[in-house]
Amino acid sequence: MKRTTLISTAAAALLAASVPAFAQSSGNGTTGKAMGENAMDTDKAPAPAPENVKSAKNFVPMAATGNTFEIDSSNLALTKSTDDAVRSFAKRMVEDHSDAATGLKEAVRGSKTDVAVPTGLDARHQQMMDTLNADDESAFDADYVAMQHQAHVETVALFEAYAKNGEDGPIRTFAEKTLPTLKEHLQMVEKLK
Repeated sequence: MKRTTLISTAAAALLAASVPAFAQSSGNGTTGKAMGENAMDTDKAPAPAPENVKSAKNFVPMAATGNTFEIDSSNLALTKSTDDAVRSFAKRMVEDHSDAATGLKEAVRGSKTDVAVPTGLDARHQQMMDTLNADDESAFDADYVAMQHQAHVETVALFEAYAKNGEDGPIRTFAEKTLPTLKEHLQMVEKLK
């Protein structure tokens, strides 16, 4: 009993300590490889919590990685889900997050920073994709909707923080313009729960 409690406590602490690295993708039809050429390696240096992000150096990788997850998981939903509402939501996610990926790249170019836009998934998001890929038909929709809900809660927190406290310039403007769509996505996924 003591060992089970210790393991459960350790697992809970590990889960709580894992920093959500999310938000928006490269939109170039990534394959969801755990570490793309420019992907953020969250296993080496923990990123700040989304609500504490103030620099483009932190915002861009988190936004891009999360966006890649949104696109990849939603493309998977279009092939695995049999629920019309889930498929409709997934189609919208692919469209909107592909647009966001393009917008993020343009904002980074316009900012003239040396921040790279990741092209793949971090370990956390790859693990989520692995779960979705392994899901059978009976589990897929519930897992997909739960992951989309969590991803959008985190993404909205990230974009709100950067829109309010981020460095002035094109990347902050991108966050401000994208935030209303992300909030709409969160409302949409809450209706699917």
